[in-house]
Amino acid sequence: THGGMGYFEKKFFAASNSSKGFHNDFHACLGEGSGVQHLYIIKGGPGTGKSHFMRSVARYAEGKGYHATYYYCSSDPASLDGIRLEKRGKPTLGFVDGTAPHVFEPSVPGVKEDIVNLGAFWNPQTLRNSSQLIGELGRKKSNNYAMAYHYLSAAGETRAVADALTAPCMDVPKLTALADRLVRHQPVGQNFKATPAHLRAVGMTGCVYFDTYEKMAEAREGEVVYIQDYYGAAFVLMDMIYALAEKKKSHVLISRDPVHTKKIDGIFFADTALCLLVTEQIDEDVQHIPHRRIINLRRYVNPTTLKEIRGQIRHALTLTKSLQKIAIHHLSEVGKYHFELEKIYASAMDFTAKEAFTKNLCRQLFGE
Repeated sequence: THGGMGYFEKKFFAASNSSKGFHNDFHACLGEGSGVQHLYIIKGGPGTGKSHFMRSVARYAEGKGYHATYYYCSSDPASLDGIRLEKRGKPTLGFVDGTAPHVFEPSVPGVKEDIVNLGAFWNPQTLRNSSQLIGELGRKKSNNYAMAYHYLSAAGETRAVADALTAPCMDVPKLTALADRLVRHQPVGQNFKATPAHLRAVGMTGCVYFDTYEKMAEAREGEVVYIQDYYGAAFVLMDMIYALAEKKKSHVLISRDPVHTKKIDGIFFADTALCLLVTEQIDEDVQHIPHRRIINLRRYVNPTTLKEIRGQIRHALTLTKSLQKIAIHHLSEVGKYHFELEKIYASAMDFTAKEAFTKNLCRQLFGE
């Protein structure tokens, strides 16, 4: 992240509110097999400062020469859910919010993982005094989550209808040739590795996008290829590219559509900083930026086959958009109750003691 273009935050999502419920990739990013040697699992209620704690630790570590990867909360993208800290010659450390919905339990407690309990800094009596309100807000929050997931599930069904309709329209030989051309110059690696690093989320504030892949490509003078989707052809192409990356044993970062998690919407080749991004709308001006280009997939879809069923496809896609919109409304309602709960918990916290604990832990881990 400390490239020629100055500092930028390497930020992703590791989970999403999807058509199949809560989709969780935190284990792949920070758990067993992720390269994290020691993991700190943070427990505590909403508003106890889990996100603030992780940000303080990351900033301190960066000051000591560590590289940080930030994983944001897919429901509330202003809030952190995890960090990964790396420095040559030092063990790789991870910190993760271990509360619901991404509950994280230690596999070898005290050896591979430690639990950080921020509940140690709250006054239980203050919380008990608000127990009725906490229960009520929790129920309203849960009900809206449940409704959001019903609508996202329905959006998954209508999207599947659209995909089934468009499948026969794809010019597979042409798309295969394009996939080959795009990754032709990628070197053959030792081992295939695909790390989840999602760029999009659907949550309390609507749809959010991080341009981290573009920034990473820019910092290393890699190429950014925007793939302008046409009736789902981009996702067929991305599957082909993923299969080729696997064949070449490349190390890639993979971003998936937050709602339809089988669909790959971004691939970043770690060795060459080649970045491929699926996009619906694109500003034509990006073509004039060095190392950036646009590929429009319109001519990779058979117009004759498409013509006969275009109306049906459009109908299915319109339904998908409407259902997603209602789901987002329910997620924004979740936000309302969530922030009320945060206020209650925050009022019960001894933040001075918590800050002192944070500073102390940072000194222990990274030195003065």
